[in-house]
Amino acid sequence: MPLLYKTDIAADADLKICFTSIRAEADLIVYESISAWEATEPQIWCYTDIRSEANRVVFITDSPFEADLLVLRTDVQSDAGWQNSVKAGLL
Repeated sequence: MPLLYKTDIAADADLKICFTSIRAEADLIVYESISAWEATEPQIWCYTDIRSEANRVVFITDSPFEADLLVLRTDVQSDAGWQNSVKAGLL
């Protein structure tokens, strides 16, 4: 589901995300994959270089106050999931 394209222009994005290293702050814990076939759920992300292939265009910000979604990365796919399901509609 989340095949993402990264943009450098905030106004061009569907969603602004900020990566955090603090689990309690995260809205979503994601597992990043290099395979588009694995990106079948909101917590499994894959990035593409082709904008027309993407489900969402994202802008990565360093400011949690500017972000729509605070994200924690994990190396364990089964650990990924929503921490704040209120924001599930964003993806």
